Amino acid sequence: MKNSWRGLPPAALLVAFVAVRPGSAQDPARRVPDLLLPVSTELVRIDVVVTDKGGRPRQGLTQEDFVVLEDGLPQKIAQFEAFVSAPPVGAPAPPSSPTGTEVENEEEEPARKVPPRRYVVLAVDDVHIEARSLLRIKRALDRFLEREVGPEDLIALVTTSGTSGLYQEFTDDRHVLRRSVARLSVQERTPAPTGVPHITEYQAEQIERGDEEALQVAVQEIMQAGLFQDAASAEPQARAAARAVLAESIHNARLTLETLDSVVRSLSGLQGRKVVALVSDGFLAGLSTSGGSAFDIRRITDAGTRAGVVLYALDTRGLVATPSGLSASSRMPVMTNTFSARDNMMRESERATREAMSALAADSGGFLVQGTNDLGAGLRRVLKDTETYYVVAFEPRNASRDGAFRKLEVRLPGVRDVRIRTRKGYFAPDDGDTNARRPVTPPAAAEDAARLGRERREAGLKLALTSLAPMGGIPVRLSADFVSLEGAGPQVVVSSYVDLRGVPFALDHDRHVATVDAAATVFDEGGAVVGSLELERAALELTDADYERALRNGLQYQKAAPLRPGRYRVRFAVREDAGGKLGSASQWVEVPDLANGKLTLSSLFLLKKGDGPGEAIAAASPDRAVSLRGAQALRRFRRDDDLFVHLDAYNPKRDSSGATSLLAQAEIWRRGTLLASTAPEAVEKSDDEGSRVAHTRSIKLQRFEPGDYEVRVVITDRNANEMTSRRAGFAID
Repeated sequence: MKNSWRGLPPAALLVAFVAVRPGSAQDPARRVPDLLLPVSTELVRIDVVVTDKGGRPRQGLTQEDFVVLEDGLPQKIAQFEAFVSAPPVGAPAPPSSPTGTEVENEEEEPARKVPPRRYVVLAVDDVHIEARSLLRIKRALDRFLEREVGPEDLIALVTTSGTSGLYQEFTDDRHVLRRSVARLSVQERTPAPTGVPHITEYQAEQIERGDEEALQVAVQEIMQAGLFQDAASAEPQARAAARAVLAESIHNARLTLETLDSVVRSLSGLQGRKVVALVSDGFLAGLSTSGGSAFDIRRITDAGTRAGVVLYALDTRGLVATPSGLSASSRMPVMTNTFSARDNMMRESERATREAMSALAADSGGFLVQGTNDLGAGLRRVLKDTETYYVVAFEPRNASRDGAFRKLEVRLPGVRDVRIRTRKGYFAPDDGDTNARRPVTPPAAAEDAARLGRERREAGLKLALTSLAPMGGIPVRLSADFVSLEGAGPQVVVSSYVDLRGVPFALDHDRHVATVDAAATVFDEGGAVVGSLELERAALELTDADYERALRNGLQYQKAAPLRPGRYRVRFAVREDAGGKLGSASQWVEVPDLANGKLTLSSLFLLKKGDGPGEAIAAASPDRAVSLRGAQALRRFRRDDDLFVHLDAYNPKRDSSGATSLLAQAEIWRRGTLLASTAPEAVEKSDDEGSRVAHTRSIKLQRFEPGDYEVRVVITDRNANEMTSRRAGFAID
C-alpha cells in the first residue's frame, strides 16, 4: 500500500494520551548482580581492594578475614560480597585462601561474582591544566577510548570548569566520546605569576601560614624592582599580592572539588562498579589556610561512601625534570639572593599539589597515578583495579545522629603481606537539620507557597536535564528527529513517552490525581544551550476507567525546535509534583545542511493506525483516509499492527521538465540479517516545485515474531544516479 503524507503534526502539541500496548514502556531490564546498598539509615557499604606487595589483587578472601572499624570500634559485618573478573583462558588456578582451604572450583564459591557493569567518569580538570599538558591528555584519552574501554563499559566526560556543557552523559558510543575529548580546551583559570611580586599559589599559601622565607622572597623582589627601598614598606604590598593570589587559588580549587562532589553524589542511583578518574595538573586544596574558605575534602569522601564511588587521580604533568617556574620560558624573576628559596618552594609546590590529589583519591579508596608520561598506562591501571574487589556492609554501632565524621578502617588480621584500600569515612546523619528540630513557623502566604513550588519544580527538572545518567524514577523514552517543513525550515522534533506507572497518584474522592511536568533542552555540540522547549504541565484528575487507561497508554510529549545545521544533543525530563520523582533521557541528532543541494532525507518517522490525535493521510484508494498517530518515542507494535514509515526527501534532482524520479524500498532487518524487503516503488511527486518530496509506506507485521527489529528505507534518485537511506529500530510484542 502506497501513501503520501504531506507533513508532520503541528510543531507544538499539547501533552496528550497515546494508545500503546500495556507493559511496553521499557525495554527488558539488563540483568545485573544483586548489589549491597550504599549508606542508608541502617547499613554502610564500603568497597575494599586488597593487593599483595606487587600490586596484584588478592582473591579468595572470605567475610571471616575482614575486620571493619568505625572510629576505632569493631563493627559487625552484616553483608559481604567478593567480585572477581573472569580469568583469561589458560590462567593458573587461583591461590588457596589464607585459612588454608583450597578453592577447587570457582563455580562452587558463590561469594565470588563477576563484577557488574562499570560506569567510568573521566573528570578533566581543565581549571588546573596548562596548554602544554592538554594536547598529550587529549591524545591519551582518545587512544584510551579507542582501545581500552570494554564494550559493556559506560563512559561519561565532565570538565571542572563547566565548559563544553559541563559533561557528556554516560554512553557506550565511542565516537561521541572522542568528539567530546577533541573539544577540550585550556581555560586559563590558574592564576599566573604576573607583575611584581611574582607570587605562585604555593608561595601565597605559605605567606598566609606565616612562612617568613616565602614572604621575604616577595619582599626582595619588590625592592629589586625599585618599587620600595626598605623591607618595611615592601612587606604590605607582598602580603596584599599573596592574599589576591590565594583567594583565586582557593576559588579555583573549590570549583574543581565542588564539581567532583556533585558528580560523585549524582551516581548514587546507579547499580554497578562506579569510578571517577580525575585528570589534572594538580592543585592546592587550601586546607592549611585559615578563615574556613577552603573546601572540606571529607565531603567527597562522604559522597563516595554514600554513592559507592571510587575516585582515582592522574597527575598529567608526567615526569617533571625541573621546576616549571625555573624553565627558560618562565616569567619568574631569577635573583641570586633568593634563588635557593624559590627553587625549594617550586619543588615543594609540586609535592603539595600531588599530595592534595593523592589524599583525595586515597580517602575515596583509589590511588594517584604520577611520575609517568604514559597516561594511557595509568588509565589502564585504573580499569584493572576495578575488576577484583570486596564489598562489606555493616550497621554502625554508634547510632548518634550528630553529623560528626566517622572514620573507617579495614583490617585483615590473619592475612600477611597485603595492602588494603577503602574509603576513609562518612558524615553521620545530623538531626539538627531535620524539620523535627526546627521551630514551627506560620504557614507561608499563597504567593510564597507558589513560588517555593515553582522553585522546587525548576530545581528538579534542572537536575534531571543535567544528570550524567538517565534518571529512572519515572520511566521515559525519547526520540529526537530531523525534518524540514515549508515555511518553518529545519527542525528537530522531540517526541517522548512517559510511563505513568512510575507516577504516584493520590486518591481524591473518586478521582486519581497527579501532576506531571515535562521539559526539554537542546544543546549544541560544544555544550551550549541553544533552545529550551516549552514546559508542559499536565494536571491529571482521572476516573477509575481513565486511570486504568492512562496506565496502559502512557503520556506523550511532542515539541519542535527550529535549528541551524549542526549536531545537537536533546535532553528530556519529567517530574511528578507530589514526591518529586524524576525521569530523563537523552539523544543526539544531526541537522544536515540542505543548502548544499545534495539529496538528503529527514529522519524516519514510525506511525500506526489509531484513534485520537493523529494525521489523516491518503490510503490506497483516494476516497479513503487513514488516521495515523506517532509511535516515534516508544516504537513498539503488535503483530496485528501495520507499521507506517514516513520520510521526506530533500533536493531531488529534476529533469528538463521539472519532474523528479525517486524510487523507495523498505527493508526489515534483525541482528544484521535482512528478513524482508518491498519492491522498489516510485515516490509520488510533490504538489509544488519545492525541494521536498514526502513518502509514506505501510508494512504488515503479522509474519514477524516478537522481538527487536530495524526498518530501513532506501531512496534512489534516478536523475542523479544517487542513493541514500534512513533507519530506525522498533519492537514487536
